[in-house]
Amino acid sequence: MDVGSIRTLGSIDPRRIYEGGAAPTAQTSFAAQLNHALGEVNQLQGQRDQIVTDMISGRASEVHDVMTAAQEAQLAFELLLEVRNKLLESYQELMRLQV
Repeated sequence: MDVGSIRTLGSIDPRRIYEGGAAPTAQTSFAAQLNHALGEVNQLQGQRDQIVTDMISGRASEVHDVMTAAQEAQLAFELLLEVRNKLLESYQELMRLQV
């Protein structure tokens, strides 16, 4: 098994976010970060679709690569869905507040 082909979830990888000693970077807006996350999830979905198509057509021979890509895309989508749900709950809670 080729271990070099195993990828992380990119910016979704918590080790990259919480590493100590990293120099502070320029702050980006929440909207830009959310847009970037949406783009990454969309890219993972596209990669999954492409590798499944390759598997069906016989160009990809490794089943575990297909399953890894499918699981990675599914986890990224589920994480994005949970973030959306939390944002929606927060918005609804703010709307219930009496001023």
